[in-house]
Amino acid sequence: MSDKKSREALIEFLEYVEQKGLMAQATARARKAAVGKVLGILDDNEAQDVTSIDLDAVMTRFGHLQGKAYTPQSLITYKSRVKAALDDFASYIENPLAFKPSLQARERKTGSSKPASSTPKVVAEGMASESSRQSAPAVAGPMSSSILPIPIRADLTVRIQGLPFDLTEAEAKKIASVIQAMATPA
Repeated sequence: MSDKKSREALIEFLEYVEQKGLMAQATARARKAAVGKVLGILDDNEAQDVTSIDLDAVMTRFGHLQGKAYTPQSLITYKSRVKAALDDFASYIENPLAFKPSLQARERKTGSSKPASSTPKVVAEGMASESSRQSAPAVAGPMSSSILPIPIRADLTVRIQGLPFDLTEAEAKKIASVIQAMATPA
């Protein structure tokens, strides 16, 4: 029965993990939106088993069909979200009882394989406990300027760390575009 691997089943799966609290609502919604847009270009036959698609080829097609509406970084973000959704979906289909979203492990990492000084770091605070805020690794090196706190809501402050002192307008727009792509519709 290939319907259990269809595009619609994937969207139902994302709704399920959101409703059950297995994944942050914003993350599940962002993945669902990306899946809906990117996999929306598939014809009915292709959409019957989304676990067997060639994501690179689908993203190339999506870029050709819809690319003008997205920045290159947005397309990278969409691909990442769709890949994560497909990976979690395949894992869930394989063994629903042992399923754990891949996001949990990634969110809790305190280190990175890339040098911290080469990439800006965004840390959200608010609902997190004081001890988890203190465990965020410090960024050192010539690219780290200071921590830029941005109050978003009364209970939430986002801290951007690692911005270079010589940040250009083009680089700032690129960062803003990535953050904009993460927003859920109001």
